[in-house]
Amino acid sequence: MIVFKHSPSPLCSGVLLSGMAFLMAPLPCAAADQNDLAGSSNIVVHGKNPDDAQARSMTDPSVPAYVPSINTPAGVPSAPSAQSAHSTAPQPYLFSMHTPPVMDAGKYLSKNGVYITGWNVSEYSGVPAGGIKHGSFFNNFAGIGLDLDMQRIAHIPGAKIHFLADDVAGQGRAGGATGSSWGFVSYYGNHNGFQVREFTWDQALFNNRLFILAGRSMPKGGEFDGSELYCMFPSFLCSVPTTLTVNGSMPSFVTSSWGARFLYKPTEKTYIKTGIWEAEPWLKATNHNSWPGPDWGFDKAQGEYIPTEAGYRTNFTNDLYPRAYDLGFVYDTASYSDPLYNNHGQSRPLYGGTAMNRRGRTQLYLQAQQMIWKPDEHGTRGLILFGAANLMTSGNAAIKDGFVAGLFDWGPFASRPRDYFGLVGQSFIWDHRFVEGMNDTLTAHGHHARWAKQETMVEVNYGLNIAPGVMFTPYFEYIWNPDQLGRKTILPNLNTAVQAGVMLNVQFSPAFGLPTLHRTRN
Repeated sequence: MIVFKHSPSPLCSGVLLSGMAFLMAPLPCAAADQNDLAGSSNIVVHGKNPDDAQARSMTDPSVPAYVPSINTPAGVPSAPSAQSAHSTAPQPYLFSMHTPPVMDAGKYLSKNGVYITGWNVSEYSGVPAGGIKHGSFFNNFAGIGLDLDMQRIAHIPGAKIHFLADDVAGQGRAGGATGSSWGFVSYYGNHNGFQVREFTWDQALFNNRLFILAGRSMPKGGEFDGSELYCMFPSFLCSVPTTLTVNGSMPSFVTSSWGARFLYKPTEKTYIKTGIWEAEPWLKATNHNSWPGPDWGFDKAQGEYIPTEAGYRTNFTNDLYPRAYDLGFVYDTASYSDPLYNNHGQSRPLYGGTAMNRRGRTQLYLQAQQMIWKPDEHGTRGLILFGAANLMTSGNAAIKDGFVAGLFDWGPFASRPRDYFGLVGQSFIWDHRFVEGMNDTLTAHGHHARWAKQETMVEVNYGLNIAPGVMFTPYFEYIWNPDQLGRKTILPNLNTAVQAGVMLNVQFSPAFGLPTLHRTRN
């Protein structure tokens, strides 16, 4: 590793990165050009030629930002800080896809304010025991997009444009093998197909104190109730605690609707953000495919989705043991169907009829994560504890309360500092009306069994960083009381399911050595 230092310039202030990544040291304004990075302060080059501008861009998302993150299209910095810790040994990669023509093209585009971003995540999974049926299935999640630096392109200070489209495909829809609708694949998208994930204007104001993001986006795609750790687990959790996805009118994070997010940073370590999105429950079941699709009007809106979050977050430049804590609240004004009653106040599974229409739900959430141990006090390898709670505070949704708890060991072996080991558990406590409705459904089908009031799932995995930007992750999952929510008929006494598989996660920017455009989320 080569470290360059000189006195920081007072002309340009640093910016806080998403997740527990880096706080870039102050850079001279001229350093905004990739060609001028040799003169910037506190540049760290990880074992590469210091004269190569590309070497000074962050090309490996897993050091030390923890994550090849599939929930943030451009979430890694263009230059790490010398104050941040470094790996104690080089990663023994099996191969590299860095080629001079591709890297040169990326550098040329970045000089002109254009950044290519994207990923491809493939999962092959099997259910060897328990569940609805035994067998295997394949899923794929791909994304491709552009980030535009409008300051460089059009001389608009602090402005960026983000465009991202993604595609969900595969056989493992609705948990047909495990019986669990929410514990079988992490990027469940309600339907297969190509769709716009983001098309936004991102504006920084008041010396990077206020950030406004407006356009087509998704609050569950890393903006609220998220962690850079969640998408490291293949079978569930990405990109928010599942309770936030299940409850409420907004679809999963693979699609988008019209909205705006406002982020204010009182201090380097604190933030307050809120937003408002057009609630389109229609998107949960329908693929809008084209761009723009039929959902780009406002005629299908059924309310507003309004999340608010306040948090405290540190990173390796200002904390030897980085931590993140946040508290959030969601107000969902959209109408929804009562989980039990029809329009006459009777049990719909027993008496039929149209579901009672209700409107308005609220949810409180808390998150915490903390690095608690490191083999090297000034390194980035170490053990992280994390947890979350999502609590319904008004209205009725499928899940009354949801809880997440886990640990994440980044760099468990000194000889493989960019691998990881993960263990996570998630538990749902179902709403009492929902439980009663499922029990009435069992009764209507002639069964005497009762539906479990709680579903729990645990995953253990090991991530192998086999190439820059490429993670290969075998995993094992055990599920108690699979919910069977995706089935027309409920099987009685379905108590457990086992799932095992592998995930191949390719992040285009680090995999091909392409620069990335920083964005601020918290």
